Amino acid sequence: MQASYENPPTDVPSFRQSVQQELANLHKEVDTVSVEDSEFYPAPELVYNDALFLLEMLHHSGIPTPDISWSEDDSLNLTWHPEAGIATLEIYGNGLVIYNATRDDERPDEVSFTLTDTICLQDCFTKLNRLFQ
Repeated sequence: MQASYENPPTDVPSFRQSVQQELANLHKEVDTVSVEDSEFYPAPELVYNDALFLLEMLHHSGIPTPDISWSEDDSLNLTWHPEAGIATLEIYGNGLVIYNATRDDERPDEVSFTLTDTICLQDCFTKLNRLFQ
């Protein structure tokens, strides 16, 4: 499943509620797949908490709302498609986040950090903001 917010709510309570609902829908779909496919391992519960935390911070930072999807490696992905490139945040639920951005005219940029590393987190937000300027 992939969620996309073309017109996300601008007020914080509505945005939070909207994101929580999308994450709950995604969680439900992932649980259904894991029941049907014994080779698939669903993302841990903490990944949804980390995703909500990041989505709220992104919203407060003025970064456009990403597409949200799950992958078979137990992570949730936040994906943006800025002009001539792609940017992702892979969230693993243990505090680990991997930022990856690729633009046609530049070398790929990849950074791994934990959510408790506020300097790397802020640097990631700065990089994302630059992609949309």
